[in-house]
Parts: sequence; C-alpha cells; structure tokens
Amino acid sequence: MTASTKPEQIKPEKILKDLQKLWSDLGKEDSRKGSAGVLRACAMTLIATVEGDADAQSVGETIANLMHQHPSRVIVMRVNPDETAGLDARVFAQCWMPFGRRQQICCEEIEITASQSRIADLPKLVLGIMAPDLPVVLWCRSEKLCRDPAFQQLFELTEKIIMDSSGFADPLGALNFIRGFISGGRNVADLAWTRLTHVRATISQIFENENTRARLKTLERVTISYAGPTQFGLETMPTCLYYLQAWFRDALSVAVDLQHTDARPNYEVSGIRLEGPAFVASVELQESMAEVTVNQLSRRVSFPKLGDCDLLREELSIVGVDPIYRRCIG
Repeated sequence: MTASTKPEQIKPEKILKDLQKLWSDLGKEDSRKGSAGVLRACAMTLIATVEGDADAQSVGETIANLMHQHPSRVIVMRVNPDETAGLDARVFAQCWMPFGRRQQICCEEIEITASQSRIADLPKLVLGIMAPDLPVVLWCRSEKLCRDPAFQQLFELTEKIIMDSSGFADPLGALNFIRGFISGGRNVADLAWTRLTHVRATISQIFENENTRARLKTLERVTISYAGPTQFGLETMPTCLYYLQAWFRDALSVAVDLQHTDARPNYEVSGIRLEGPAFVASVELQESMAEVTVNQLSRRVSFPKLGDCDLLREELSIVGVDPIYRRCIG
C-alpha cells in the first residue's frame, strides 16, 4: 500500500500525515480480512541513499530482508541527475507475517526523490520525519554523495554512518576521508571492514585451545595472499587488505606480508598463513568454504560470501563504536 504527495507539497508535516493515513488504511484493510491485526514495528530511523534507478531494486530487496531483524522507519533518498525531477515523496509499508502467526508485522518506508540541485533541502526534510527518540543510521552508498558538502549536513543528524570504502576510487583517500569524520566525533562504519569479520573469526578460532594459544607469542610472520587485477603500491592498497594487515599488527605485533596470487576483477583475500617455530597455520579461501590447516591437520568450514543485507545486519547489531575497528583504521 502506498501514498504519494505532490512535489509542491513536500513538507515534513504532509509526509507524517500520509503515514498516519497509511496506518489507518492498513488497519481497516486488515479488519476486513478478519486477521489478528497489524503490529507497527520501529527500532530506529534507517536512511539509505540511491543514485538514479540503477540499483534501486537491489536496495529495496536488501531493506525488505533487513526489516525482519531490524524494523525501522526507512527513508530512501533517491538522487536523480534529471533537474526536472525536483522534490517528490511517497510512503508505503513493508509487511510480513511470521510463520505460524496470524498478525502482520509492518514497517514504514518513505521514498524521497530529489534532483541534484535539491540535495540541500534534504537535511531539514529528514529532520522533520525521523522516528522520535530513536537512533538514526545513515547507509550512504555513493562516494559522490558522501563527499557533497550539502549532503554531509545529514551526518549531523545520525548516530552512525555506514559507508563502503571498497567502492571509492581512491583507497587511501577513502581511509583519510573516514578518519576525518571519526576525528570530528562521528561514528563511521565501513562495510569493507565488516566483510572481514568471518575471516578474523576463522583465524581467532585456530587459537581457541591452550596448545595453539601458547603459539601466539611465538609467531614471527603472517602472509596475506590476495587476488586482484594487479599488484599495487602503498597508496593504492585496497582498503580490505589495509584493514586485515592493520588487524594482525594490532593483535600480534608481527611482520605482515602481502602476496599477489592471481588476476581477478576485484581485490579480495584468498588465503592467510601464520608461521612460527614448529608451527604453521593457514586459511585458504575457496568459493563457498575455507580450508583451515594447523600443522598439517586440515578441516573445512562453510564460508559463504555475504551480501549487503548480511553486512548491514551485523553493523546494525553493534551498539556504539567498534573499538577494534577504531584502532585498525588509526
């Protein structure tokens, strides 16, 4: 169910009125069907950005799946390069019925379409339609928007900003960009770091028993193998490798080498090897699993590639600042 407003009427109070009507209509419709009612669920305001129509469908699917674990008032801001687009908005509900239940659970979504010239109007508009007294999280998917001074006014309204430095053209510039906001007091998360959670957890599990834990202090070298278009210099190191190298140095204070293995379209970690006196451990990443070897004893573990929904689910579950990430970004 959706409702829309005319471009000249895009004001916070109008959007809130449309939301009230939406919920009223949902309740009436549910009553006619004779079900157990509609439960309105909201734990935060989640703002997501979309440039044009290119990835609108994938963003919509991600948000729909995310709402089951993190119900929110979602504000999707679609920035259109067509200057005739002006400013427009519509409201609708994301609903689902848990298995074995007769009551629908619904979250509300506000989709705002703005031309590039109307970006400066977005912060004031968003301020008036955020869910009151709840956290605000911004998922900024566009480097261009993240760097727009007018768009950055939205950062002041949020408790957390989620970016993805792997999509930035300049990796070192991306890290410095994030550091700048962190030093200014903003809580910034990077999905390039979140993608490494499974890798870091797999490495940590090697040292869960007493015998291998004792080897931690004797480790002398870590080698990270990676695949990608080509080798790189220090200033063009992909942020995922920078983060993993920094994590090992923070946790172990050992030498960490990088080794290019084969050519692939995108940079990704393909394996890790840890060496010390009479001790060798490795993790080789394959299509959907990892082979973990400790002193010639091997086992395989599930290692699926995670999508945006999985990564966002993890980040939205972190309350406050991630101290390990802060130490690793420096």
